[in-house]
Amino acid sequence: MEHDYSLLVENLKGRRYDEALREPVLSDAFNQSGYSDCLKYTLESMVEIDPSYAYKVYANSRRIHETIGKSLRKRGYDIDYRYQGALKTYSNILLYGDVEIIIIKKNVSDKPHKDMQTLAMDLMDILTKDTSFKSVDYSDKTRIRITAQKPTCEIDVLPSLWVNSAEFVKTKNEIYRGIAEFDFAHKKVKKYLPFLNIARINSRDQHTNGNLKSLSRLLKTLRADTHDKINLRDSEINSILYNIPEVELSISQNKILSLLPKVSVLLNKLSTDTKYFASLLSPSEKDRVFGGRPEKQQEIRKLSTSLDALIADIKKDLSDNDKSIDSEIPYLEN
Repeated sequence: MEHDYSLLVENLKGRRYDEALREPVLSDAFNQSGYSDCLKYTLESMVEIDPSYAYKVYANSRRIHETIGKSLRKRGYDIDYRYQGALKTYSNILLYGDVEIIIIKKNVSDKPHKDMQTLAMDLMDILTKDTSFKSVDYSDKTRIRITAQKPTCEIDVLPSLWVNSAEFVKTKNEIYRGIAEFDFAHKKVKKYLPFLNIARINSRDQHTNGNLKSLSRLLKTLRADTHDKINLRDSEINSILYNIPEVELSISQNKILSLLPKVSVLLNKLSTDTKYFASLLSPSEKDRVFGGRPEKQQEIRKLSTSLDALIADIKKDLSDNDKSIDSEIPYLEN
């Protein structure tokens, strides 16, 4: 096999480590299935983390956003706050995480780029003075990543502004409200509808036996464990998988491994077909997932390579046991 799955299983356990219990939180199937490390790594990676852990992350997030809000009000800001990230779809692979606090400036001037630069610098000033954080990082010049404690978790803070779509203006339904995020490293602006994207991911997952998010967790796990860093955001991975037809995803969870070749075909097409890559739509169908970011095609290629290596190892493992990737492989009780 290409990978040392005993090591990868340890990585998985580290992401599921409960600081209070001082042990990893894994499914009963992990210890009872009798499968190889390769299969346990793959199948356990897909398992949803108990939502109760999200409450502790949100408690940390609320404290952060209340601290930010108090300081920004003193500086004259009129701000809205919303949330996005893996916890909003429960497709997270970390026991504690991930969530993003969207800091939305309401009183915007005729120079929004300048407004966002100033907001980002003010946020950095506020956050770096908080000694409770392990780290505060703004290296990507789009969002600020905080490593918070008790529990240890990564929380992103995104400076942004509202973008009111025609549908929002008509209905006043916030699900149709968009935001603009500013990438100052590449001098680009991305406008999208995060709340509609989240709603459609959640809905599609419900109609596909949970398979959409299971696959999402697996791809995020491969991203985390690949030596050559893969620069794809959670929302981008979710958007890629959303483009697999619902009917193809709607199979028994006992046969979810049979979906991996379909994901491989999609990733390979995205990594080689530039026109298809550039035209891929988000779940909202209002924006292109990778519009203006041609460098993301190479990142998809890395993920595709990692998935193909895993598929090859799974096939070998199953073949040794007279099974195929299309066989029923029970894991969790349905």
